[in-house]
Amino acid sequence: MAAYDDLNGKRITTISVISIAVTAVTVLAVQVIYFAMANYIESKKIAEAVYTRSNASLEQQFEEVESYGVDPDNGNVTIPVSEAMKKMAANASNEST
Repeated sequence: MAAYDDLNGKRITTISVISIAVTAVTVLAVQVIYFAMANYIESKKIAEAVYTRSNASLEQQFEEVESYGVDPDNGNVTIPVSEAMKKMAANASNEST
């Protein structure tokens, strides 16, 4: 009798399902874009990184090894006993504090 008050259940259900699907696809697309951009930024940071402190430390270690020498038979680094004692004392004082 009052046809203008009746709601179309099939149309409401169809639009609801389509809206949920579009929302889910949009959320997934935004996540994919976000993680792709984050990965790009992270790889760019790594590629442009400067390791001055660690390079200086490695250079110092290389110079120490070059000045004292390495035993080719077993690969042990040879240093004077006085230097070894100084290093052990420095390490012991650092560990005790």
